[in-house]
Amino acid sequence: MSITDRTRKILWVKAGARCAICHEQLATDAIGDDDPSVFGEECHIVAQSPGGPRAAEIADVDGYDNLILLCRKHHKQVDDQRSHFTVERLKKIKREHEQREASRDANGPVRLIPDPTKPAPKHLRLCLTGEDLWQSLSGADSLNTSYPGGLNDDQADAVDSLLDLLRDWGDVDLSYKEQRQVTRELTDHINRLAELELLVGTRTRHLLLTSGPSAGPPQWRSIDIRFQPVTDAQLSNADDTPLVPEERAQNPHSNP
Repeated sequence: MSITDRTRKILWVKAGARCAICHEQLATDAIGDDDPSVFGEECHIVAQSPGGPRAAEIADVDGYDNLILLCRKHHKQVDDQRSHFTVERLKKIKREHEQREASRDANGPVRLIPDPTKPAPKHLRLCLTGEDLWQSLSGADSLNTSYPGGLNDDQADAVDSLLDLLRDWGDVDLSYKEQRQVTRELTDHINRLAELELLVGTRTRHLLLTSGPSAGPPQWRSIDIRFQPVTDAQLSNADDTPLVPEERAQNPHSNP
């Protein structure tokens, strides 16, 4: 067996995405177009294999009760110093850490961490029509946008117009007829951006709610929307192969 996605999510949320020993955060936010960094480790209290740290026969070695969330440094320490870090000591450390996290900012602002079971894709999904964009954004809990550097006034105005349209319609419960109207308007905006040599792409980030008011989803779907100059874009298929062969991209007027 292996650790299930459900078990991993419960472990990360209850630990607040912090090491149970040093309490350092084990996930960082995205920086610009770079993905968030997740560097926590789901550690077994009783080892998976015979002869491992604190090895013993237990019913479910990959269950939540036998796991503790640690940073890499302390994962190595507890496995190297197994006489000190006994099963009882580690369970006590885990219990006290989770109790601390449960009481941390219970009524404070929402805190979200990357879902370790669903890493963000490295590439953007290209949106060529309003329907493409609307489907990407449908059901999202939040929207993150960023501007590429060096936009001229016409490009900046076109980007602003598309974002204003999304803001105006994003929180409205639309009829099917209204959705068709919105997608047509979005297509017009996307076509205008294409004329100005800008592409529109989206990327989904799956997050977990670890603090804040009790109301709210334990899982959070956030969408990045990016505007990429055509000259900087590198188009690829779903399998990460180039959409246009390199030699063809370098000499687009060559014969096929």
